[in-house]
Amino acid sequence: MDAGVMDGPTVTIDLAALRHNLAVLRARLQPGVRLLAAVKADAYGHGAAITAPALERSGADAFGVATPAEAFALRTAGVSAPILLFGPIDRHIAALVEADVALTVPDARALAAIEAAAPATRARVHLKVDTGMGRLGIEAETAAPLARAVERSKHATLDAIWTHLACADEADADADDGLTARQLTRFEAALASVRAQGIDVPCAHAANSAATLRLPRAHFDLVRPGLAVYGHHATPGAAALVPSDLPALRPVATLRAPVTFVKRVARGDSVSYGATWRAPRDTVVATVRLGYADGYPRAAGNRGEAVVHGLRVPVVGRVCMDQLMLDVGELQGSVRPGDAATLLGPDGPSAAALAEAVGTVSYEVLTHLNAPRLARAYADDADAAG
Repeated sequence: MDAGVMDGPTVTIDLAALRHNLAVLRARLQPGVRLLAAVKADAYGHGAAITAPALERSGADAFGVATPAEAFALRTAGVSAPILLFGPIDRHIAALVEADVALTVPDARALAAIEAAAPATRARVHLKVDTGMGRLGIEAETAAPLARAVERSKHATLDAIWTHLACADEADADADDGLTARQLTRFEAALASVRAQGIDVPCAHAANSAATLRLPRAHFDLVRPGLAVYGHHATPGAAALVPSDLPALRPVATLRAPVTFVKRVARGDSVSYGATWRAPRDTVVATVRLGYADGYPRAAGNRGEAVVHGLRVPVVGRVCMDQLMLDVGELQGSVRPGDAATLLGPDGPSAAALAEAVGTVSYEVLTHLNAPRLARAYADDADAAG
């Protein structure tokens, strides 16, 4: 999208960057290890109906979603690759199985729900083991009995066993005595106990984005990156831990919004609700048509930044529902209504930097990019080359 005159706030999705990130992640894997791209929450705010088919064309082996509606939407969008529903459900089971969506079984109750639904074909199930996340799954010691129950089921077949890592993006994730190492040891023990019963485990998986990038031990048969697919790390600290020989991920989304008003502000004058910012000098303030109703964090007032005409400028005053203000005094009067401000993207602040400024993580910042009032555009340099 042209960074010049624009009408309203827009998220531009760079499909070439998406392909680049997928290639970077694949290069970390041993031959035979498959890649499941997490596309829950509308592909982390990037638009699953477009990004998932693009990822499938580029070689993603499978997709992960959080809700039945997300799974059905992928099939409607033309995705034919395997889909895993990450959470347990007790409804829509027959329809999900018919759509070839694999189901998570974290306990005997979930398996009983599949039995009660009696789908026409066997449900592919992924047995979830809780190794330390404390959210979903059976204890590692009871994995074998549940796997045996799946094996005996008339309506389910064991497709995989998996777990989720709680601290893979922390500095000590590769330490021998850290939680991640303990989780992987518990998971390996669970797999061994199941296989010791003569039960075939076609696939084991544990790695999220950080583990895919940093921890080969966690790769097993399949990895499940999400955030990294879209070019981001959870925090600036997590980004610093990625191996230095790895090509940089490229942010896929750019958030831009137009300047709608420019005014001179005298030293000492306040801006926005609560007068939380007063001009430290005579300056120029630009009002931008973007606010917290568009998914931009209200907490970014006096903390966030934007890029206008290539210069990084601060967000000043409280972010409003529909508007925010920038101190553009350093631009020497060159800012005009209709100019674009970049609030997020490769030529603006990173999601990790914005998240750190407002006390959250990149995931939350990005999933707000599907706010209803944001226009969405897709760019692909392959189209231009054609």
